[in-house]
Amino acid sequence: MSVGMQLPDSWQGARVSVLGLARSGLALARVLGERGAQVLLSDTRPADQLASEIAQAQAVGAEVETGGHSERLLQADVLVMSPGVSLYAPVVQQAMSAGVAVAGEVEVAWSLCPRPILAVTGTNGKSTTCSLLQAALGERSRLAGNIGVPLVSEVSGDLAGVDFVVAEISSFQLETTHRFAPRLAMLTNVTPDHLDRHRTMQEYIMSKARLFAYQGLDDISICNADDEAARLVGAWVESGTLPSWPGFPPPTTEPRPVLWYSALGPVERGCWFSEGAFWLRLDEKPAQRLLTWNPANLPGPHNLSNALAACLAASCVGCAPADLEAALAGYGRMHHRMEEVGSCQGVLFVDDSKATNLSSVESALQSYADPVVLIAGGRDKGLDLAALGGMIAARCHALVAIGEAGPRILQEARDAGLSRAELAGDIHDAVRRAFALAPRPGVVLLSPACTSFDMFRNAEDRGDKFTQAARRLIDDQSEHVRPAGAVTMEER
Repeated sequence: MSVGMQLPDSWQGARVSVLGLARSGLALARVLGERGAQVLLSDTRPADQLASEIAQAQAVGAEVETGGHSERLLQADVLVMSPGVSLYAPVVQQAMSAGVAVAGEVEVAWSLCPRPILAVTGTNGKSTTCSLLQAALGERSRLAGNIGVPLVSEVSGDLAGVDFVVAEISSFQLETTHRFAPRLAMLTNVTPDHLDRHRTMQEYIMSKARLFAYQGLDDISICNADDEAARLVGAWVESGTLPSWPGFPPPTTEPRPVLWYSALGPVERGCWFSEGAFWLRLDEKPAQRLLTWNPANLPGPHNLSNALAACLAASCVGCAPADLEAALAGYGRMHHRMEEVGSCQGVLFVDDSKATNLSSVESALQSYADPVVLIAGGRDKGLDLAALGGMIAARCHALVAIGEAGPRILQEARDAGLSRAELAGDIHDAVRRAFALAPRPGVVLLSPACTSFDMFRNAEDRGDKFTQAARRLIDDQSEHVRPAGAVTMEER
């Protein structure tokens, strides 16, 4: 089987190599093993770092190799990549040269899924949009993909009573699709990100456009009219000129209609915000007033856009306005996304650890009226740190920088005119310094603009450590102001 061909109709007896022993790799081993495939899992990490993962893989009948990739990896019908593995990794390029079919977890999941997939991609907003869409659909849907549960796990489970699978899809997952054709595909935006993985901004945009590459005329395509890159992708869809992706099947060339959403005013067909309300028009009929926008639990212009996107998608698959209003009213902020973790002496601590690019940091900064002390830094992804420094100088009261990129971010912010900027050794030091710098009232915001892998296991671990440090500081400050003679429960 050569690159570009479809995956096998049956996995029985197929030789499958899976790159990576993370969540999606283990899920693939289980699901494909259950369908009769001979699975080899391969990881570059040493065995002593993977004891739990090796045990899980062996429990589902998969073979495992660690510490590097052997020649056996290429003796397969299909090489399935975890999202964390680059298409340009040498072993992947060797497989493609050898004629081994290369695919990702999303392609496998789609080939197995018995329900329509409603897929959302974008640099920012996709998690919130997916969560709101799933909340509007309620028990009719399941939520999976880049947002948490591997898509292949969800689609291979019990889907009785489920009409749709709502899937958050990353650019990494879209690199290796062959025929992935979601019933509904949505692009929220494309802003500079992952440029350490995608070689150019144009390539990054092209990877996002692959969400629409194999859709048919009966499928639904949605783009954000307020985002320049999303408008470009939408124009490609409408004109049938989606770019090809080297080594994989060419996209459809049949022009297809696009629905648009906008926070800035009316669109010809789609959903928009005007005069304090959401409006919907899907055909030639007059626009329908969907609901009044009440952003109490969805602050900031970015969440207005996310809510519009979710309402449009949900309306396209039959949700009533009452369901949309209930979903928006009941929304709780997602873990590690502008999550309020506590306050002390008028200073609010906010965990926005999932903000790993400039536009997401900017959205967070726009959401607070009180002065912000920003904690930023980590491992650079090839972003424009000079632009970040300018943004920080313009919008922040102070900066506390952390991680590998910390010194450069600090210097860029100072060069842009910010005088209150300090470098911290770890997250506990960062929280203490930020609290000391914060005005009362004020906000200490962890919104790093970088990946976490220099100091933490992942973005979730970074957010958890920040939360622990903030709550420890809050508890310590409470002890310091305890009235004389007061006793704690432990002292009684």
